[in-house]
Amino acid sequence: MSDHSNSAGVSGASRAAGHELSDADAKPLVRVGIALAIIMLVGFVGMLLMFRTLVFAQPLYDTVQQAHPLSSSRALATGPRLQPDPPRQKAELRLYEDNLLTTYDWIDQEGKVARIPITRAIEILAASGLPKPTDVVAGDSRGTGR
Repeated sequence: MSDHSNSAGVSGASRAAGHELSDADAKPLVRVGIALAIIMLVGFVGMLLMFRTLVFAQPLYDTVQQAHPLSSSRALATGPRLQPDPPRQKAELRLYEDNLLTTYDWIDQEGKVARIPITRAIEILAASGLPKPTDVVAGDSRGTGR
């Protein structure tokens, strides 16, 4: 405190108010700045090494990739799946779905399985009702059907 009271050019009001009478020491600020610069440099070099490693390792993972067992096409995705024109694709999907739900068609002509419009299927179910459950379900020894 003694060197604060001897500061030249400081008013008595500043001393009475308890204001700082000297500037902050620059050495700790410079050290913190240097430390931050070193941390940023190490982080940059670390990310660079990580990305180079991933570029090297990615083909190893791509060759092992297998299609999902439930997929119908068994085709592997080669890149991101983008929709170039979502409104058009949605309209095409809607037309396809409407066609499936509103027309007659053979599913298996030899097995005599056909697709009927959904409104007709609803009418048939409304007239005849849902099928009754069987008395014995596979694996159920009690015969309750549950």
